[in-house]
Amino acid sequence: MGLEILEEFRPITPIRTVVPTVRTTLKHDLGTTTTTTKEVLNEDVVIEEECHTPTSPSQKLPTNPLVCPPAPKKPRVVPRRLKNLDPPSQEGFFQVPHDLASVFVLRSPSLPRRTAKQAFF
Repeated sequence: MGLEILEEFRPITPIRTVVPTVRTTLKHDLGTTTTTTKEVLNEDVVIEEECHTPTSPSQKLPTNPLVCPPAPKKPRVVPRRLKNLDPPSQEGFFQVPHDLASVFVLRSPSLPRRTAKQAFF
């Protein structure tokens, strides 16, 4: 009933990780760098083992944009479609007299209404 270990569950397998490949970077006199995976002799070789952010001037964004982007605009409101575009039929309406006051009946004044505070006390 308590905590039981079932034999049918497999043990958790470890996560496989890959060691990053070693890259060699060649530095030329012009300031440009090229990355290769082959060994190069008689050159200034820098071995890198981790990823890095490119810092060359060609990879950097311009500091001052030429034109600011426009402000976002609100989307247009789509007009609703009416369910029935036909004029209403006369069958579903009652005939109303010209004087609507004759339809309503006056009530005699009733007792004053009790507020919520008065109802509980």
